[in-house]
Amino acid sequence: MDERKPPVVEGEYLAPDPNAASGRNWKAAGGTAVGLAVAFAKFKTLLFALLNLKWLLIGGKFALTGFSFLASIWFYSLFYGWTFALVFVILIAIHEGGHVVFVRAFGLSAPAVYFVPGMGAFTTWKSAPTSVFQESAIAFGGPLFGGLAALACYAYGMATGSGFWISAAYVAFFLNLFNMIPIGFLDGGKMTGAISPRLWVAGFVFVIVAAVAFHWWSPILLILVVLSIPRVISVFRGDVDPRYRTVDPRVRTTISIAYFTLVALLTAGVVVTHVAPGHVFAS
Repeated sequence: MDERKPPVVEGEYLAPDPNAASGRNWKAAGGTAVGLAVAFAKFKTLLFALLNLKWLLIGGKFALTGFSFLASIWFYSLFYGWTFALVFVILIAIHEGGHVVFVRAFGLSAPAVYFVPGMGAFTTWKSAPTSVFQESAIAFGGPLFGGLAALACYAYGMATGSGFWISAAYVAFFLNLFNMIPIGFLDGGKMTGAISPRLWVAGFVFVIVAAVAFHWWSPILLILVVLSIPRVISVFRGDVDPRYRTVDPRVRTTISIAYFTLVALLTAGVVVTHVAPGHVFAS
């Protein structure tokens, strides 16, 4: 990683397919196109370009955060209404907040979250993680907090009988689960490197098979696959970061338990909210 540029924990949420009709069910909006679109937020070139702008100073940082937050709400409202837009961007913010909490827990600086309308969000900090465990824990924080936010939406929806909130829970569960796929720059890709880099190959194959089986045809998905090829090749060549080969067994076990437990819980959330009745998405 280039030490002259601050590392980035990329955001995991993206808007549903903009071509979808505004009256469609939230579950449809949180389906295939939404899950695939999350990968587009992983372009580090764009993120680093934003971070290097001269006007991104302390005051401007928070101004940009607020402006990008409002811009994202406005963008999503054009397609799905203000209610969806507000809830969706808040869910993005909670996911990114999970990364921030873990970054700061390790004593690293996480000054702000930046939103990119139509793409997602990302969190920056000034110093890189000092261990594989830190890197994995920071990646884990986003889907963890995102899953808790989804659970809160579901609980409120069940308590009030609101299909809107149950559907919001479905979207949040689905997006956080997608982000746990062990591929590319997704949070799952960062966590599974500490478990076994071979899981990158499994994630790579899974995405390709899913694309064929569920017709996940998207330029964004193609970009995610292409960006993952170097990592897959490095696994076959045995040329992976030495840190991944020297992870303490206890740390590897801890990360494995955290990863697979969260995947199981998010999967359960998707299943439960998918079959729940009364999903009305219009605001």
